[in-house]
Amino acid sequence: MSSEGRKVRVAVEGCCHGELNSIYKSLEDDVELLLICGDFQAIRNQRDLDTMNVPKKYKKMADFHEYYKGAKTAPVLTIFIGGNHECSSYLKELKFGGWVAPNIYYLGEFGSVWYKGIQICGWSGIFNYWSFLDNSLDAEALPYTDKTIRSAYHTSPKNFLKMYLMNHDLDIALSHDWPVGIEKHGDVQRLLRKKQFFKNDIRNGTLGSPLNKFLLSYLRPRYWFSGHLHVRFEAWVSYKKQEITKPVLAAKIQSEEIDLDMDDMDDTQQVNDEELSLDMDADETVKHDARKDYEEKICIDRNERNLSPNGDVLVSSRKRFQGDAEETSFLALDKCLPGRQYLEVIEVPVKPENEKHPSAINGGLYWSRRAICINKIVEDYVTKHRQQFNEIKWGQISKNPLQLTIVDELREYVQIELKKLNAIDDSTFEISHDSFKIIAPVESRDINVDAIPLKYWDNNQTTEYKEKFGIKSV
Repeated sequence: MSSEGRKVRVAVEGCCHGELNSIYKSLEDDVELLLICGDFQAIRNQRDLDTMNVPKKYKKMADFHEYYKGAKTAPVLTIFIGGNHECSSYLKELKFGGWVAPNIYYLGEFGSVWYKGIQICGWSGIFNYWSFLDNSLDAEALPYTDKTIRSAYHTSPKNFLKMYLMNHDLDIALSHDWPVGIEKHGDVQRLLRKKQFFKNDIRNGTLGSPLNKFLLSYLRPRYWFSGHLHVRFEAWVSYKKQEITKPVLAAKIQSEEIDLDMDDMDDTQQVNDEELSLDMDADETVKHDARKDYEEKICIDRNERNLSPNGDVLVSSRKRFQGDAEETSFLALDKCLPGRQYLEVIEVPVKPENEKHPSAINGGLYWSRRAICINKIVEDYVTKHRQQFNEIKWGQISKNPLQLTIVDELREYVQIELKKLNAIDDSTFEISHDSFKIIAPVESRDINVDAIPLKYWDNNQTTEYKEKFGIKSV
């Protein structure tokens, strides 16, 4: 990768878990952008805690509400995606993305933006095979049930289709869970010394999301950042010959390669009971035996298993597109705790062809025209052809996404819409900071939690986005 030209200093954070104050205090002064890879926890008031899936003792306001009501302001532009420990109701109110607080931007269930000549794309949630197979298109009603409080953050076929339709010149991709098989492109031995209980999931091909595995190999961004597994891990995926580069590892992990001395662990493996409880979506009063703990540390709970009838998914072999990276640099980071590797600063070079993008010239945040077109076309397709969309065999698609033949047809419609948007002035796509409004009540002397209804609050940003670009959503 060329070292010439302008670079943007980007800080990457793993899982936030509401600890914004600590994260912002950790930032270097010259950081221009902060990316957070999920479990952000945008809790506005105590009623929002009813829509976050964590054990009761972890349901706390944390820091975000101070930024929401304006007591504090984010010192650097912050962009995040959702994970599996979120205020799901607030994020659903901004399904197409938007400001959750001044200077803090949510990408949405799927979204893409430009900042200073860098194109960032991502999608929220984690993969669950049975939710993906179910393909529910209805918004989960409040209050959530034990099932819907989980399905609310599961990645859906509709949003996977949107990611599939993105372009092939992405700079940065964000996901909460890892791409399946990414461990083969990095130091898997070191990973297992840190997280020994990953071993069976690696063997079974279930450590991460098969959808992200496909998207990584298909979209080929320059960088891919993730969180979720609470460990720092880096890998490099080369597309020159579809082979592993730095460091050189065998493409297939043999069982003897991961039969490690389990006493050979570094300090990051010494986790306490509270951390394990937060990692799991189990009630904190349940006593787990050793086997159950072993299974659930990675799978969140038995209902959250990343299982499919076959853990394999096709790694796409495709023709080269203009803008393709020769290599993707993958980085996953820990959650925000003292002594953990949860934050890292990376200098991202701006590609010469992007120097003339309005975000590079003006320095603002801009919507991706292509992502807008994708939202419009996919939402329209699903609305008009709901039965046809439901009849797609999504279980098979999760194993081999190239079977999703509707992509080629929808891509043509996206291109037609894109020609229309390309004729519109650039200023139309700048994301205004002024669009943020405090909508959900903030607790005060006059308003307590009992006076706040549990509901989805109509958000002006979602309404304005849909009206501005003619989007009709389900």
